[in-house]
Amino acid sequence: MPTKFERIRVMIKETSDLEVRTFNITLIAPTGDFQLTDLLRQRGVISGLDVELKHSLKRTTEEYLQSAESLVSGLASKQLTTKRLRKDSRADGEAIEPDSTDSSPRGS
Repeated sequence: MPTKFERIRVMIKETSDLEVRTFNITLIAPTGDFQLTDLLRQRGVISGLDVELKHSLKRTTEEYLQSAESLVSGLASKQLTTKRLRKDSRADGEAIEPDSTDSSPRGS
């Protein structure tokens, strides 16, 4: 017999137009799995699942969008470094590190 966590199903339907992207998220679980949490919520011991879901979705969406920005930022930084190395490359094709203080002979 599956546990209550294994019985939870999540379905997501995504739609978008020119201005707005909409995610319809459906969470399906047996009513009986919520008996204890419903009692605790009614007594004010815990907040409702809807509150928790809103916080989780906002946090997850923020992290998702930030990860894309970080990736682009990292790629832009890498591209700048690559351009600098190309600009500073020697005639023999060996790249010169822009801030290199290493005076040891190469190839030894």
